[in-house]
This record gives sequence, C-alpha cells and structure tokens, in this order.
Amino acid sequence: MTTNFHEDRMVGLILTFIGGAMDAYTYIHYDVFASAQTGNVILAIIQGFDGEWSSVWKKILSIMCFFTGILLAKYAIDFFKKKQIHYWRLFILYFEALVFLVVGLPLVNSHSTFVTVLIAFTAAIQWVAFDKIDGKTYTSLFTTGNIKGLAVNFYEYLKTRETQDKENFLHFFRVVFSFVLGAILSIYSYHLLNGKTVMLIAAVLFVLAIYETIMVLRFYRLNQMRK
Repeated sequence: MTTNFHEDRMVGLILTFIGGAMDAYTYIHYDVFASAQTGNVILAIIQGFDGEWSSVWKKILSIMCFFTGILLAKYAIDFFKKKQIHYWRLFILYFEALVFLVVGLPLVNSHSTFVTVLIAFTAAIQWVAFDKIDGKTYTSLFTTGNIKGLAVNFYEYLKTRETQDKENFLHFFRVVFSFVLGAILSIYSYHLLNGKTVMLIAAVLFVLAIYETIMVLRFYRLNQMRK
C-alpha cells in the first residue's frame, strides 16, 4: 500500500480548486495575487510607473513571502525525509486551513498587506509539498503550465492514439477544470459573502485534512494488523 497520500487524485484536484479560489479571492478583494507571482511582478512594474508605491510594496512583500515559503517547504521535505516521517504534509493542510480561518476573521481581514503575504507564504508551501497526482506532475497554484500539458498531450494523443497520452491529457484537463471552477465559485461566492468567502476555502481545507488523516490512520492500522 502506498504512503504517497499527497498524490491522491482527489487531494490534488481539491488543492488546485483552492489554488484558483485563493487567487481570485485575493485579487478581487485586495488587488494582489496570492500565488501568481508573474502577475504581481507585472502589476508592480505598472503601478511603479504610475507612482502607486503602496500597491507596489504590497506585491513585493507577497513575492518575498512566496519565496520564503518555498525555502521552508524544501527544508521540510529534506528534514522529514531524514526522519522517515511520511505524514508530515498533514500538518501543512491543517496549517493552511487555520490560516484561512484566521484570515476570515473581521479583525484580520481588514489588514490587506498582512493577509496577502500570509496567504502567499502558505500557497508557496502548498505548491512545493503537493506537486504530483498519481505520479504525474501538476501545479496547484497556476494554470499556464497545466494548459501547456493539456495541449501537448492532446496533440500527442491525436498523433499516436496511445492510452498513456490520453490519460495524460485527461490528467491535465481535470487539473485545469478544477482551477477554473475554483476561481469561478470564489468570485460567485464573493458577490454573496464578500470577505467571508475565505471561510469557505478554510472549510474545504479542513475537510481535506480530515480525509487525509483518515487515510493515514487506515494505512497504519492495516500495517499493524499485518504484523
């Protein structure tokens, strides 16, 4: 039985859904991307030329926190690999859920700079820690690379009619669809709930974390029964 619970298809697609939802939410609510740092770089340059330095600083902070989150995630992977602890990604899911829950509090939600850098930091950790679905690479935070994978594998399938190319195409199709769906539902919810939309993201993350916990406990229980 595999210990790669983080590569479960449902886990990856839900995280991709959240990736689309969080970027849509932070942009519409705070005018900054939580994870799409390419967009932040371009917007920072444009706003710098327009003299909107407060907005520029917000985007620079987001980029810096995103960078820091990647470093921390890489360190965590090495650290827990040496310790042979396979379930450490559970901590990330609960941490993410807690972050979004805190962000949804009115006292916190009004501090745009703090919220965006916190989400950027959290998103970066998610990106590094969850990078495969059933052994296939994907990106849960952005969609450009996934669209490329979708187009490339669609072309390969039309050319070869190979089952593997079809599976790869469907893999990227599901990922892109989940990202777009997350963004759409986030924007729709925002028009109904405004800043409280982030609470829905927190709820989805908590459900996902509990699901992963059950999978891990079931795995270790079966291992104990075999001994």
